[in-house]
Amino acid sequence: MLNALLLDYFTFELTREKKQLWMGKEDFLNGVVELFLDGAIIKTSKQIESLTRETSLAENATAVTIANQIAHNTIDKVEDLHTNLVHSILERANQKGRQEYALVYVLFAAGLSPEELVNLQRVHLFRESGQHIVQVNRGTLRQIPLNQWILGKRYGFPHADPLTQWLKTHKNEQLALFINDRQQPLSESELRVLWQDLTKGLLTPQAQLPKLKQARQTWCVEMLMKGIDLENLSILSGMEIEQLQPFVQRAKEKAAIEQVYRLDRLNTNNNSL
Repeated sequence: MLNALLLDYFTFELTREKKQLWMGKEDFLNGVVELFLDGAIIKTSKQIESLTRETSLAENATAVTIANQIAHNTIDKVEDLHTNLVHSILERANQKGRQEYALVYVLFAAGLSPEELVNLQRVHLFRESGQHIVQVNRGTLRQIPLNQWILGKRYGFPHADPLTQWLKTHKNEQLALFINDRQQPLSESELRVLWQDLTKGLLTPQAQLPKLKQARQTWCVEMLMKGIDLENLSILSGMEIEQLQPFVQRAKEKAAIEQVYRLDRLNTNNNSL
């Protein structure tokens, strides 16, 4: 501002003897005041107001994005798959091939998300006490033991589970655990196509085709039914305890149903005596 005033005043002094740009010093000063009040300052204020408005909109957009992410990660209703349906999917995978059988086995035995599953590499697997452990390096870093029993039926045996059988066949140089027909890492879209093929014609009690995400939900509910505490399930699943609350409610519902079965069988046995 000071530089502008000095420059304008110097221009005024040079030009007043020849061609006056202003009627006088008072006119010049009035012009300077008008310039900074009606021009620079007011425009700057408008720019600041505009910038403030844009910043506010950006903050609101960020808040909406975060809210959407929370809503997306929060499960309102758990839709775990019933026992017979899970065993049917595993049996279909077994008939289709070793990789398909191993893939579905890992889904139901470790509760991985589709993204985590397709990013697994062979180096992410190791054995401990005769049981496979999966190292998940996507999202939350964690290790998950693969269940040998899935909904009352045993699929995993020391050195004879579906994953071990696939690894014996998987001899190429590809590091990815699961591959496509081109010997490249299996993509998430290819995984979904495979899942649709394996579940074709199978319906849930809601008369819907099983969804890929329901495999993970089924694992979470089963882990709670087996007695794992919520904190440990959070560690294994990579999900927050708040996100797991719907699974707790679903596990309680299933426990209540099982208690009814036990009581009914007990009464039946007592009456038969």
